[in-house]
Amino acid sequence: MTSAEEIEIRCSAVVFRADRVLLVHRTLGGADDWVLPGGTPRYGETMVACVRREILEETGLTAEPTGVALVLEAIAPDTGMHTLDLVFAAREYGLQRRATERESGLDPAFVPVDSLGEIDLRPPIGGHLRSARASRLRSAPYLGNLWRPAEASVRARRGHR
Repeated sequence: MTSAEEIEIRCSAVVFRADRVLLVHRTLGGADDWVLPGGTPRYGETMVACVRREILEETGLTAEPTGVALVLEAIAPDTGMHTLDLVFAAREYGLQRRATERESGLDPAFVPVDSLGEIDLRPPIGGHLRSARASRLRSAPYLGNLWRPAEASVRARRGHR
């Protein structure tokens, strides 16, 4: 980020396995906390593509986003750094696969939902994750990239294909 006026966009995922949630234990640069798998979209990458890529890069698992579970916003009071995180509900493929460390300092694990209060979860959303699990993670639809060239939009309104 180049300026305090910019907003950092992130995407992450909530993946449940029975009574456990997929988290990543960060030990980079002296950190010792837990986060949802996720990151920042690359130029031209959709949020869904980003969350698929980040899950694979950080955990070795393949998952498909199914909807928006949470939208998180944080503004650091000391720096003004503003972050917006779209948290997707995601369905895992290959349920017998094990999450594996693929990036140094990022160790993925399925953590029991009931133990979220005992770990340093960033941001502190353990209660929201417990509620999401209890409610079977109802989610809002994610409409994706709705941009269309102006000419295509005009034809669509006229009923042309």
